[in-house]
Amino acid sequence: MKRKHIVVTLVIALLAVGMASVQLMSGAEHAPDVTGLDSVPTKRQLRRSFFDKREIMVVYGATDSLLAQRYKELLEPLSRQEVTSSWRSAKVTFKNASSVNEEDLQQQVVFMVGAIDEHAVLQRFLANTPFYVDKAKIKIGAKSIDNDNALLSVGFYPSPLNPTLPFTFITGTDPTRIFNFFVKRVTNGGQGFYRQNLDYEVYHGPKRVVLGDFDAQWKIDATTFFDFSKGPKELLNTESYRFVAHNNATDVATARETLDRMQRMTATINDVVPGTEADSKITYHYYANMEEKGLMTGNTDQAHMDTLSNTVHIIANEVYKDNHTGKDYALLLHRKLGSSNMDILTKGLPIYFTETWQKKGYRYWAGQLIASDNFLTVSQLLDNDFLQWESALVRDCMAGLFTEFLLDTWGREKYLAAYADLDLTPKELELLELQWQDYLITVANNHSPEKQPVKALPYVKGFNFAHEGYNIYNGYGSGKATESLRKQKDMGSNAVAIVPYSGINDIHTPTAFRFSDHAGGENDESVVHAASVARTMDMYTVLKPQIFVGGSWPGGIDMQTDADWELFFDHYYRWIRHYAFLAEIYDIDALCIGVEFTKATLLHPDAWRKMIQKTRGLYSGQITYAANWGEEFENIAFWDDLDFIGLNSYYPLSKKDNPTNAEMAAKFDTIKIKIKTVYDRFKKPIVFTEIGFRSIDAPWKNPHAEADESINQEMQQRCYEIIFQGIENEPWCQGILWWKYPSYLEYRGVDNNAFTPNNKLADETVRKWFSK
Repeated sequence: MKRKHIVVTLVIALLAVGMASVQLMSGAEHAPDVTGLDSVPTKRQLRRSFFDKREIMVVYGATDSLLAQRYKELLEPLSRQEVTSSWRSAKVTFKNASSVNEEDLQQQVVFMVGAIDEHAVLQRFLANTPFYVDKAKIKIGAKSIDNDNALLSVGFYPSPLNPTLPFTFITGTDPTRIFNFFVKRVTNGGQGFYRQNLDYEVYHGPKRVVLGDFDAQWKIDATTFFDFSKGPKELLNTESYRFVAHNNATDVATARETLDRMQRMTATINDVVPGTEADSKITYHYYANMEEKGLMTGNTDQAHMDTLSNTVHIIANEVYKDNHTGKDYALLLHRKLGSSNMDILTKGLPIYFTETWQKKGYRYWAGQLIASDNFLTVSQLLDNDFLQWESALVRDCMAGLFTEFLLDTWGREKYLAAYADLDLTPKELELLELQWQDYLITVANNHSPEKQPVKALPYVKGFNFAHEGYNIYNGYGSGKATESLRKQKDMGSNAVAIVPYSGINDIHTPTAFRFSDHAGGENDESVVHAASVARTMDMYTVLKPQIFVGGSWPGGIDMQTDADWELFFDHYYRWIRHYAFLAEIYDIDALCIGVEFTKATLLHPDAWRKMIQKTRGLYSGQITYAANWGEEFENIAFWDDLDFIGLNSYYPLSKKDNPTNAEMAAKFDTIKIKIKTVYDRFKKPIVFTEIGFRSIDAPWKNPHAEADESINQEMQQRCYEIIFQGIENEPWCQGILWWKYPSYLEYRGVDNNAFTPNNKLADETVRKWFSK
């Protein structure tokens, strides 16, 4: 990594570790000394104090002069970096623990790193935390863990010298291992720090073995404590492969099936890619679910491989039954060939050998993409920068087919000769493009799509299921999310909308949309997990991807030229296409193709018709669009292209501070006239894809607005009752998806003024009406 990026890396590190946190305890559980303060500082307040100062002092402990010099060489470039306007930027200074003074420690945001017995300052600070570390053990509260060269990564914690400021630390008992860990965190683009998932993490080797969070008093939160320190169970050990299961994720029979498959496929791969490979053993790690895999490895993908440790990590459960993504083949091929200069070749070759890629194989899904005009050209496939912004599902599917095409067209020898460093002349590229187009036609002509039954739209009773945690343990893929879905089902819900996000910051410039791949975010695996859990509860699933617009909202997006609008729709379609493909593969019942793009829909209805048509070629479920209340909902021209109409309804119910229920019901009657007018024109069922009210004073006045400081559950409940009474027995209404229910039930604590009815009076109102 280039040095100029390291300053951002370290700042991101602190922010992320502060958003998640990490602690170690000394015997009895301590809380920070907050003498003289009005209250215990919150995590939010500590982050705020960091933002206010935008300065970090790294305090390293190293008694070995050579190691101390390595710290200086690593940190010196950081100290010379200029602070920019970016919120991720901050001034970095550094000192050896032997030379730091008391004033520095009292006034600075301190980041400590080093072995515990070589860092006197950290020893002092640890005495005021719930942690204790020595060569024999690590204590986390009352829990004691054997210290087999373990390492601690701990996030923002109130400084014992100034509790309004945070300090952060990485420690253990092996000085060199701690330094190497620190280097990796600092020089890998900040992802390791930024993606820390919980407040404290204990590592044995590369694996997290204990993780957890602090409570509001900065003690260990028993509800978010994960202990994987007992290690895995060995299932099978051969000359070339070892199979281990974490928390009894699978059995010996599965390991033997995988061994048999690998032995067969190794012979097949060797026929195509002859030559020797590294003789080191490959170890398979099986995990029972996404949450456990993510917490232990920091990676929530269905499967991933690590070339350094020769390991393959796989989620082994019903969600991914008969779905093999070929990561073990990727490891095998990497040992034989290394990586290509073209990402499409590196990704495509293992998929070419994977018969059950995404259950039905890449050739089946490629036929779907081609037949629906969703394929990629050779120029796109050979453009690594382009592929960074492409759907991983579309990319990988086409990569498998492209590999097949090249092997058929060029033959094995030419393909292997070009693999490492493919470089085509313009004439060669032009010829290959023509050959590729012919190949696509042949694949499409031989494609026989399986007719998928379309699940009938029920009378929808449910919520927008919000991914509020942004951590592995409280996002869509967590046990807490399952608990939240179970509560929704118990309240009478028969449907759920799953809402992954992307974001842009400029409403006038077309920008590619990122796909969420952060382990704690709304990544594909978390979406699939939530949908699968909901399906086991017999809930109708709606995938409702949305765009967050910094400083604005989707309705504010307004390109300035026709060319920019065309590029905007290209970017957007490539993003929404990914979710259509995901929904098709994993049998999600309905797809919402857009949310509240007021100007984009009213100015360019034909662009939406085109997107809907192309999406239908790829996705067989029901399609809707969620329009903003008022002008957009009442004037969209393409409702007839959709299966049902989606309304995000935030129409005010009154301008008064305390109207009667009758007055609000009368106002809702006038709103219903507008809704029925749309229904009468298009004769499509209407679902409230969003409607909600905060638990504040007079939430009916401006339902979509930001909350004030008031908290008023009764007024929120009144709004819920008015809406339920108003839509009962309306022939145009096909149900409601309230905004919103969180992915973990502790969200925002007991007293809050958020939209969610969770643990408020409105909960029982929902239960009453949903149970009818």
